[in-house]
Amino acid sequence: MKRTLLLLLILSYGLISKASHIIGGEMSHKYISSTTTTVTYQVTLKLYRVCDEAANLAELPNSVYFAVFSNSDNSQLSGSPFLISQTSKQTIQSGQADPCIVNPPEICFQIGTYVGTVTVPISTAGYTVSFQTCCRDYTMSNIVDTHQANDETNYPGNGATYFTELPGTTNNFITNSSPVFNKDEAILVCANKKFTYDFSATDPDGDSIVYVFCAAYGGGKVTNGGDKYATPPAAVAPPYSSVPYKSPYTGTTPLGDDAYIVSNSGLITGIAPDPGKYVVTVCAYEYRDGQLLGIHRKDFHMIVTTCVREVEAAMPDKYDDCSGYTITFLNYSTEGKTYDWDFGDGTTYTTTSTDPIPHTYAAEGVYNVKLWVDSTSNCGDSATAVVYVYPKLTPDMSIAGLCSNTTTTFTNTSATTSATDAIATYRWDFGDTSTSADTSWSSVATYKYPGPGTYTVILDVTTTNGCVRSDTSTIVVYDNPPITTTPDTLLCIRNSLQLSAESVVDGQVVNGTYTWTPDYNITNANTATPTVSPKIDTAYTVTFTDGTGCTNTATVNIDVRDTLIVRTIADSTVCTGDTLHIRSFADGDYPLTWYDISTNTQVGDSSILVIVPPSPDVTYAVVASLGDCSGYDTVSLKVVDPPVAYAGVDTTICYGDQVTLTASGGAYYQWTPTFSLTAPDQSTTVAKPTDTTQYIVTVTDTKGCPKPVTDTVQINVVPQVHAFAGNDTIAILNQPFTLHATGGTTYVWTPTDGLDNPNIDTPTTTINHDITYTVTAYTAEGCSGTDAINLRFIVGPDIYVPTGFSPNGDGQNDIFRPLPVGITQMEFFRVFDRWGKLMYSTTEYLQGWDGNYDGKPAAIGTYVWVVQGKNVNSETVIRKGTVTLIR
Repeated sequence: MKRTLLLLLILSYGLISKASHIIGGEMSHKYISSTTTTVTYQVTLKLYRVCDEAANLAELPNSVYFAVFSNSDNSQLSGSPFLISQTSKQTIQSGQADPCIVNPPEICFQIGTYVGTVTVPISTAGYTVSFQTCCRDYTMSNIVDTHQANDETNYPGNGATYFTELPGTTNNFITNSSPVFNKDEAILVCANKKFTYDFSATDPDGDSIVYVFCAAYGGGKVTNGGDKYATPPAAVAPPYSSVPYKSPYTGTTPLGDDAYIVSNSGLITGIAPDPGKYVVTVCAYEYRDGQLLGIHRKDFHMIVTTCVREVEAAMPDKYDDCSGYTITFLNYSTEGKTYDWDFGDGTTYTTTSTDPIPHTYAAEGVYNVKLWVDSTSNCGDSATAVVYVYPKLTPDMSIAGLCSNTTTTFTNTSATTSATDAIATYRWDFGDTSTSADTSWSSVATYKYPGPGTYTVILDVTTTNGCVRSDTSTIVVYDNPPITTTPDTLLCIRNSLQLSAESVVDGQVVNGTYTWTPDYNITNANTATPTVSPKIDTAYTVTFTDGTGCTNTATVNIDVRDTLIVRTIADSTVCTGDTLHIRSFADGDYPLTWYDISTNTQVGDSSILVIVPPSPDVTYAVVASLGDCSGYDTVSLKVVDPPVAYAGVDTTICYGDQVTLTASGGAYYQWTPTFSLTAPDQSTTVAKPTDTTQYIVTVTDTKGCPKPVTDTVQINVVPQVHAFAGNDTIAILNQPFTLHATGGTTYVWTPTDGLDNPNIDTPTTTINHDITYTVTAYTAEGCSGTDAINLRFIVGPDIYVPTGFSPNGDGQNDIFRPLPVGITQMEFFRVFDRWGKLMYSTTEYLQGWDGNYDGKPAAIGTYVWVVQGKNVNSETVIRKGTVTLIR
């Protein structure tokens, strides 16, 4: 399985060849001696750098400046900065690497150490010793690139600032020495998986230490000149600004939300981030007897790359929520292996499943649990966890005072049900992102927020037995307490009204006092719910004061009414069955009720009455009510039946015929469509449609109902009859010939000469001279159409071909074609020139040559033709000859 490798303390290559390109650092101090007026400290600076010489990186500087500033006013100490030579330089090419990681990357980094003594006058505030250098890598994954290409001198990007704070005489801590982080080594961890790294520190005075992630500081200038060992410029005076972080990363979550640092041990653990390079800073808070002495910082960089590991054991490194005796263990290890559990109480369990495993302990206490994965393999892996088995620990808090003009009090109300455990430490994070000083370690703490806003407060609780749990609360801090009141309202002059006011934040009622003004017809004016009975329009204002003295006001406007005015529409005539929307218009937002006066029943309760009035007449009243005040208006409606429209019966006509339409039922008429009508605005009109059409007549009358009513009549038009008697034909003389007509359902032929039956579609004629027959075809509706056929009788069966033709466009003898008599199938007709070239060919009946070839007139002369077909006896008839083309 491919994983991602996390390489701590190793940075990618730098970009400015003469910049320090430090990948991490730490500055600490150690108390040496003091006099009545001065105190001397040994100050140590460690700088970390990558080894790769091919990248043309600047070397660790041969010397650095220690700049000293007074904490009282940030002024620089006389004689500062101090030039400090490099004390030692160490190259480390080893680290903690899992042998079952395939091809782990090479580990190499350098440590430069600079040690010097600093003697300062004794002061109350103390001093800050600072070092700055340029520049950080421009391609870090969790901070914003601020450098500007081609202008590194003015815009070198994010540098680094390291400092240590020398204590003052406050609380007699002048002899204190700062903690020092223990390790200078690299480790390899597969990213996006569980990892741990011990980032603990040792305090020479035995003070307690609390660890947190914090923001890295930028700063520093580019070193001028070409010396790769050049001394960086001296640091500027504090305060120092943090580097800008990319969302979702912050100084407190530099590796994302899934990685964290254990506050009481300095162990960095969790799930490693995605591939990339990261800036990580750890702050060690040094406490003595509950008093904060100082904050010691260490800054380092991290790079993530790809690795492959055969087997990995993974589970949460601790279960410290103290929720009871039954613990559910989670297994995130490599799938498909054998898993051996040792629960630390003498109980073991072997399984091949990674499903969660519940285990119940017999007694409370702290247990060390171990999980082996594929333990018989050389590349098997194991993971350990610390389990805190105690009765339930419940973190909780109470918060008072949410006004930004005063301080907010936070009280720990956490509890544990264990008889052998007790809450040991509290850590508050007040959620003020504008500062890192928004924390406290007291059970009861106070904090003054910089302004109104929404803040997330976190309380971390630890017990003497090691249980750790958190409680989170989101609070809304205000400049003025929120207040809600009775909305502006109307009031009858003969009534009173109880007002109300309330202050609520995040669903909780804020305690405080209420005062209402003016003192006019009001009782209980110093409560949240006074009663008022004004006789004139009055604005009552309430002033709310919370428990911290913050105030806010709100006003309720009372519009006092003696008479209510409401109006509705004028009396009118309406149509039977219509749904009406009868509107009312009042001079205030009063409750309205509608009544049917004839039945004294309520029919509506809004400003618009939606109703179908009953016949024949009805009167409605609308009543406005406000306490003991009222007003009303009425509307009378005359209900009239609409006209009854009639357009006539549906009718069928023949194509080309016309029909008279007659409507009734009202006083005025309008027909549509109008394009085939002679008088579309009259009750009677003539229609001559060419296709089936629906005619709609709209009828209105003068009886009072203005609603138009429609009716429809459909005129079905029989399509035009296309009678067909057949194509003109040459028949065989003295042979019967059968006609064939189409286009109708019945037929009549004229003249009847020679016909065996003139009233069918296929009569047979025995006539022996040329004749024209006409057929009349009739539809089932009686509509008709006519067509004619010319018959020419010639001796046959045979194919007759003319001997010449003249294609000159005079309409006479322009086409050269054969005349088939008694020929049922024309197989081919072809024309050749005297050299045998095909000039024309067809198989179509009575088709011929127009005298052209390839779109041009053929030459005058003699051409050869051949024609072949089948006669009525299915015998082949072939004829050949010549034709003369003349023009």
